[in-house]
Amino acid sequence: MIKLIFCFLFSVIRLYLSRGYTVFWFCGVFLILIILFFSFNNILLPGMNFLGYSFMLDSLTYGLIFLSFWIAFLMFFSSYRVLVSNFSPKYFSFLVLLLIVILLITFSVRNYLYFYFMFEASLIPTLLIIVGWGYQPERLQAGVYFLFYTLTVSLPLLLTFIWLSLNNQSLDFFYLFSFESSSIISFFVCLTLSGAFLVKLPIFIFHLWLPKAHVEAPVAGSIILAGVLLKLGGYGLIRVLRFCGQGLIIASYFIIGLRLIGIFYVGLICCRLNDFKALVAYSSVSHMAIVISGIFSYYLWGYRGSFIIIISHGISSSGLFCIVNIYYERLGRRSFFINKGLILVMPSFTLIIFILAASNIAAPPTINLLSEIFLMGGIISYRSFIIIIFPIGSFLGAVFTIFMFSYSQHGSLYYRSFRYPLCSFREFHILFLHILPVNLLVLKCDYFIVILYLNSLIKI
Repeated sequence: MIKLIFCFLFSVIRLYLSRGYTVFWFCGVFLILIILFFSFNNILLPGMNFLGYSFMLDSLTYGLIFLSFWIAFLMFFSSYRVLVSNFSPKYFSFLVLLLIVILLITFSVRNYLYFYFMFEASLIPTLLIIVGWGYQPERLQAGVYFLFYTLTVSLPLLLTFIWLSLNNQSLDFFYLFSFESSSIISFFVCLTLSGAFLVKLPIFIFHLWLPKAHVEAPVAGSIILAGVLLKLGGYGLIRVLRFCGQGLIIASYFIIGLRLIGIFYVGLICCRLNDFKALVAYSSVSHMAIVISGIFSYYLWGYRGSFIIIISHGISSSGLFCIVNIYYERLGRRSFFINKGLILVMPSFTLIIFILAASNIAAPPTINLLSEIFLMGGIISYRSFIIIIFPIGSFLGAVFTIFMFSYSQHGSLYYRSFRYPLCSFREFHILFLHILPVNLLVLKCDYFIVILYLNSLIKI
């Protein structure tokens, strides 16, 4: 495994050095960050201070930080066009590195106020990547949507953190206990604490910024949005809902009900879309709705399933965005009505998009299947009548994914007189690095099953 990691890092550095020294400093600094992170893996324990700030490292933090590192390399591989066209590659490299450092601090800090500031700071480099390297003039409108949707609901979160610090005298993850008050007050506290993270995920009704940002963003922006930034919302929910008290019981009825309706409605919307990138973006809304339901069920199965789907969806969805960008670079269009019969001109990509689509609908042997089983168990344990609604949402997710694959790969070829460049090793390398983790992480399922088994024994 260590040899495989070093071979991968060597291939990354060799790829960029072959095009010049513009991002050599990025590879060096990024490699140093990875070495430091894994060196302090056994040193940074909960309660230990490092560089004057309080950090922690648990299974949830470790998984999301490793996902951030993996997605960052994939961002640079897929943004090779920025280097070739010499479109400000140094600034692009700096923004990506800054974003990864912010995410590293966000996932490892153990103070809620520090977490809030890092959570909001991650918007700045993402906004600059979308506005600076987007494809169309509408990227400015997408940036405004992205900024104001997320900032508007973040102010109540900051005010609630300040209020909790005045009452509890601490905002540490381990010293802030469950909020005990009347049911109405605790309900509003739960809504203000979870509102910013629900919009970030995003929650249905407040999801309009996500298709705008994805459609107008470059491929690196789409990958980091789908791979890591959407997972910030799930991470924040897991951290703050533990002390919401009675308000969580009241809010979960509304949130889970709204999520199940949102899965059904978003599935119907996706069946009518004809844009590659918009359909993949809306599928993210559907998957994140399942994550919200699993977290708000407050069952162990729901939490485990939400964590697994956060990791698996971050890789599979970014892979879909990557292959959609490959098609877009060759064809110049994202419409299904024009991009038809692609199996005739690029059959190797057809196999890859089929594997990614299979992982998107939780087909075996991907780890998405395990996450769907865990989430179904957690949500149905919350209320048994959900067994009628949950399969309908999963079925609609399979319908629009198969619709995307069949409508784009089959049919008559529109571009009959066009020539297509051959597939490069870089593109196969990117797509392989998306497919490999989703299908191999299922080998680690024994860890989650053993944990669930031990917790069930403890409860008995």
